[in-house]
Amino acid sequence: MSAPETPHAARRPPAEEPRTARTREALEAGLWELLREHELADISVAALCRQAGVHRTTFYGHHRNIYDLAAAVYAGVVDRLGTVDVDQRGTGKSVAEIGFLYVDAVRQILQYTLAERRVYRALFHTGTFQSVLADGLRLRFLLSLYVWQGHDLVPPLNLEVTAAFLGGAYACWIEQWVAGDDDDVEAWLASLVNLLPAWWPRDGFPPAL
Repeated sequence: MSAPETPHAARRPPAEEPRTARTREALEAGLWELLREHELADISVAALCRQAGVHRTTFYGHHRNIYDLAAAVYAGVVDRLGTVDVDQRGTGKSVAEIGFLYVDAVRQILQYTLAERRVYRALFHTGTFQSVLADGLRLRFLLSLYVWQGHDLVPPLNLEVTAAFLGGAYACWIEQWVAGDDDDVEAWLASLVNLLPAWWPRDGFPPAL
């Protein structure tokens, strides 16, 4: 096995140009509005562009189709909910405190995906959303691995490979959650304990039922 990697600074995404940011915000707002009364499969690019006040040429300059936009938007929500206020070494916080933060972030993801279950079901049926979601989760897991490494909890692992594996597994776990009819967030959250590596801290998880 390879030696643990040295944590490196997270790359900041390039700053959006104001015009691009306005376009993105308009399209996202238009999508949210249309989804109040329509299924994702019934929303056309033309209807979205009318709602958002964006030209179709502009839309296609950013996205291939409605599902491409929705995948970016809904994967982005999961990514934001999965963000915790901890630096790459978990400085100033105990293992238990960090564990509770991570678990609460997962709880929020489950609550949101439950509330938006019909949209997530449609996205997973596209066959491409899982990979989009998994890639975002991979980065979240990589950061958490650096944190646990900073607390001397991670065995000798290739962190990039481990994060990719966990991100893909977690995306499948969320897919099963939205595909089913279970609405018990706490019970589903408790089931995650048995899917994580044995060394992963268990602080913050609800007791298994």
